[in-house]
Amino acid sequence: MPIKSILKYLFSTLLAGSLLYWAFSTSGIQWEDIYETLGRANYYWVLLAVLISIISHVLRALRWEQLLGAMHFFPGTWRTFSAVLIGYIANFIVPRMGEVSRCGSLTKTANIPFEKSFGTVITERIIDLVSLLIIAGFTFLVAWKPMQENLFPNFKQPSTLLISTFIGVVLLGMVLIYKQKEKILLFWDSFSTQHKIGQILANWLTGIISIKEVESPLKFIVYTLLIWVCYFANTYILLLAFDSSAHLGLSAGLLILVMGTFGMATPTQGGIGAYHKLVSATLVFYHLPLKEATVLATFFHGTQMATILLFGGMSFILTLFLPTLHAEPVESN
Repeated sequence: MPIKSILKYLFSTLLAGSLLYWAFSTSGIQWEDIYETLGRANYYWVLLAVLISIISHVLRALRWEQLLGAMHFFPGTWRTFSAVLIGYIANFIVPRMGEVSRCGSLTKTANIPFEKSFGTVITERIIDLVSLLIIAGFTFLVAWKPMQENLFPNFKQPSTLLISTFIGVVLLGMVLIYKQKEKILLFWDSFSTQHKIGQILANWLTGIISIKEVESPLKFIVYTLLIWVCYFANTYILLLAFDSSAHLGLSAGLLILVMGTFGMATPTQGGIGAYHKLVSATLVFYHLPLKEATVLATFFHGTQMATILLFGGMSFILTLFLPTLHAEPVESN
């Protein structure tokens, strides 16, 4: 393994450990508290949350199939679903390895070129980021008061001049790019055909723009909406599993979803540490004691982790027995 990769892994592990230690030490949580939490959880709600989590993974696989199908690759739902879960389990081992692992899985089981499937994953990440920003913006509206009081007590709205300047700079940049588009396209044609890196980037781009060719844009949008509905339902139902958090409203579930997603996006294994700190801090916004909030955050994260490890491990084993499909894309009629 290259030294650079080892250093990145050590950094992410150190960061995860430090954040987890920070979350546990500041709250005074003990292992006995975690065991006690396991005993008082309502597992009817927990099992329902796990089921919804699995449904969200199936929906993600179906949405990914739409992008792959736009390039006339049809690996089948079992292969895409297994690849999605393998990607999640890889993220619990090495941060950001999930995208590589899920594409590598399809390369093995369906012979889909890695660069092209990776391009579709980039498209998914862009769509997920835009969706998260939209949801976060909506969350700021419905849950602004507890956020402002705890996170931004001295927040002041940016001046009109600053906002106008930022918009002007963005528009100017867009105009300059548009005026130079012919030179940019000529450079790209040369670079993407004569250089190895350019050829890889071109394959990525093919996957990224596959969204333009999806067979049913409406179905793609519906899948995206349902994925986030499942994420929210999973979060809110886990709140219902405990008497201390069952009274929290839908806006609390929405805020926990957003903060938890930001935590999972940090460069640590499966968001370990960052998720615990952000979600526990969010629960404190709603006047839960810090110790109780940290225990609940640990349980929520542990539920997700156990689900991924169990079903991701089963998916990995499944891929060992799946026959490999042909390498060439299937042409649509």
